[in-house]
Amino acid sequence: MWYYRIIPTIFVCTYYSTASAAALPAVQIAARQTSPVPSWPIQSFKTTNFTPPALNISKIGPTEQGFLFFAPLGSPPTIAAPLIMSDDGQLVWYGPVQSFPTAALGFQVQKLGNNEVLTYWNGVSDNVSQQRGYGAISILDNTYTEMYRISLGQGLFVTTDNATYDSYLDVHEDFITDRGTIIAVATNVTRADLRSVGGPKDGWILDSLLYEIDIKTNEVKFSWSAYDHIKEIPFSQSLYPLHGTGYNQSTPWNYFVMNSVQLLGDDYIVSSRYYCSVYSINSRGNLNWHLQGQIGGDFNLGSGAEFCYQHHVRAESSDSNSLLLHMHNNKNDDLGASVGSTTGLLLSLDLNTRRAVLKSSLSSPKDQIYSLFMGSYQPLSNGHVFLGHGYIPQLVEFDATGTEVYAATFGHVNVTFSYRAFRQAWLGAPNTLPDAYACAWSNGTTAVYMSWNGATAYTAWAIYGGGSADHLRLMNVVDRTGFETHADVGNVAFVQVGAIAGAGTPARSSVISVQQKC
Repeated sequence: MWYYRIIPTIFVCTYYSTASAAALPAVQIAARQTSPVPSWPIQSFKTTNFTPPALNISKIGPTEQGFLFFAPLGSPPTIAAPLIMSDDGQLVWYGPVQSFPTAALGFQVQKLGNNEVLTYWNGVSDNVSQQRGYGAISILDNTYTEMYRISLGQGLFVTTDNATYDSYLDVHEDFITDRGTIIAVATNVTRADLRSVGGPKDGWILDSLLYEIDIKTNEVKFSWSAYDHIKEIPFSQSLYPLHGTGYNQSTPWNYFVMNSVQLLGDDYIVSSRYYCSVYSINSRGNLNWHLQGQIGGDFNLGSGAEFCYQHHVRAESSDSNSLLLHMHNNKNDDLGASVGSTTGLLLSLDLNTRRAVLKSSLSSPKDQIYSLFMGSYQPLSNGHVFLGHGYIPQLVEFDATGTEVYAATFGHVNVTFSYRAFRQAWLGAPNTLPDAYACAWSNGTTAVYMSWNGATAYTAWAIYGGGSADHLRLMNVVDRTGFETHADVGNVAFVQVGAIAGAGTPARSSVISVQQKC
């Protein structure tokens, strides 16, 4: 039986740092520098104004099949959108383009019933650390049409500056369950006694909230508050100092930060960034167990099983006696108090003996990663693991032996980032028409450019041309080459293109006029 409870929430978007540059590794120093950053190469096209980042790719071994799913933000701002790209850096689909302070985060493929869908959070976000945001979760079908938009809290929420928003879901989670619900999180500014950590009696905190929401009805089925369980999860266990916060509503102490939640059976696996902890919570909201990454909590930690400031914690497999738990082990905090190499961590938990043992730790041999925020860990079907390093703009795949076989960088360190990243299979069939652009060369031929945003199945293009829009003939058939294909045909005034998939009728673009000069 589910435990039903509604918690109104509040949201705040504030970032603090006093770390000195001298105390941080070079990749972290870059985040504090104010000197101009060299521009990152971008891709440009004739058929769209969108300019995705060029990928700097290193591929040294076989990889799992599938596209790259990520949502870059940062610099240059023109790259900000949910993206699907191929292994060789070709654009497949770009979603709604974002402009600060709006953002799209957590872009991925998930299963809803028997169908593959796309999900991402979209709203107003903190551009520095992506620690918080107010927004909604979009669920798209394979035509890229929004099926559902999950929102929360119209009229129930108060922000630190009393601003109002259409929805107050936070950036950190959008996990679809097998019972027609989605797990999401939010935050709430709450009065609290902070004397136990050296703060005021009438202090202010940013409570972390868990919600399970029915996808079809948008009804909240379950909710949970970290602050409601302050006896089991006391303030004194937080590793994040007050650092001048907690004295007023506008700057509450962000002591917990719930950055991932997974439904496992009828329980919830909850990750807290600033407690360096993973909790199992039952359907009545009570704690089953607590795994703390430095001193163990309810568990004894084996050698190498330590973790801290982790993201994207998931149980890979479980039974009544044990479970395998993986995470993106950031190992760095945003105040410079903890500095360590970021890894992908797989732990085995014995629920009877309460012992946590290291199964594998993945890191790049060439580049040590120091990721302050964000990140993801994805086990692949062939035994490989795919890591997105969050605040460090790098996507890495390791084979079953832990050897790095693929790496793609999509921006400058600590300037461009993606909250999570995935490698996933996808069959996109957009309900939009293909796009075309044509212009005349000085030698009398016509350059034709064609693309179809999000279409994955077509393999070739048919090009039609003529002297009038009503009288077009087939001019050529050419193979598809990446996102945008270019081909030259004879001298024509009007052009139409058709995407060819198998033996079916080509999906045609609108008829366009040829521009006078290329």
